[in-house]
Amino acid sequence: MEKRIRRIEILVVILLLFSLANLTIPIVTNNSKAEGEAEEIIETKELPPDLNRPVLDKIAYSIKTKFNEGEWNKLYNIYGDFAKAQLSPEHIESEFIKMKNIIGNIGTYAYSHYVYEGVGENADWFEIQYKCLFKNGKGTIKISTRTLDGISEVTGINIVLDDI
Repeated sequence: MEKRIRRIEILVVILLLFSLANLTIPIVTNNSKAEGEAEEIIETKELPPDLNRPVLDKIAYSIKTKFNEGEWNKLYNIYGDFAKAQLSPEHIESEFIKMKNIIGNIGTYAYSHYVYEGVGENADWFEIQYKCLFKNGKGTIKISTRTLDGISEVTGINIVLDDI
């Protein structure tokens, strides 16, 4: 019996050491990054003039109303030529109908932020995010844009349900 108790004590001590290591390793690694390593610098760029807040809010409002009313062809027309060359109205309709069944209508929304995604195909790519309250939960509408020669267009609409 005494050997058994001794083994249990050893296991408890080992478990305690692992627990302490788990607690201290993240603290030590964060401090070492702050002291010696430089963080990756994320390139940022201002939104183009034709993507100002009133224009973005108008796009978000159009997405909301067309989505809620089930006007899939009008929702398709929000996309620019670059996206239309790759998508069909039927594809948009089938995907957004599935989404609407899950999230319900789009309720309130508010501008959150934008992310500069970089340069590709000689164009600047941005993602604009709006936080939303859907009928069935909370989420985000992400509007992807492409700016080429000072002209911007919508290339993607991504609706993400964060929380039901």
